[in-house]
Amino acid sequence: MEPPSYEDARFHPPALGTEAFNSPPPPGYDASILSPTTPPPTYGEAVTFQPDPFPVLIPPTLPTDVTSPPQNTGSTVHQITQIGVTPSSNGIQTQPAVVRTQPQPVPISVTHLRDAPGLVRCPHCQHLVTSDVTYEPGWAAWFICALLTLMGLVCGFCLIPLMSRRLQDAHHYCPRCRNQLHVSTR
Repeated sequence: MEPPSYEDARFHPPALGTEAFNSPPPPGYDASILSPTTPPPTYGEAVTFQPDPFPVLIPPTLPTDVTSPPQNTGSTVHQITQIGVTPSSNGIQTQPAVVRTQPQPVPISVTHLRDAPGLVRCPHCQHLVTSDVTYEPGWAAWFICALLTLMGLVCGFCLIPLMSRRLQDAHHYCPRCRNQLHVSTR
């Protein structure tokens, strides 16, 4: 069965459920937007100034006469509940000073040095030092240089591996006695 032609289709009743497609068009751009009933606040009303945004809280003080019953003065006096807080004779509470120190650095073994300076104990002078590092081209840099030369890159391109730090050996020296500590090869 073939669908009806356009001329025959206009005489047929619409299919069920097409009422949803018959919605009114959207409102125009010049349609009035509902305005609020009250105007917006002024700048002075919107921005409030707090005289002290971070007030200093004063800890409560102990009464001078502990034996007498507390009187209703409108203020609350709390007992000392913090560890290490001691009342003094003038009513001001003092806390002991807290001293915090960083842990001492732990030296690494001389054989664990890589391409960066490290904290080691020099086996020659027995001082705890941070090693000085110098970089020299290693066998990997020379091998890549020779390989690039064989490929025909002789106009300075073969010297690039000799300048790359990733292909250089790291020689560690003691800054005090200038003896060699370790060589990290590539």
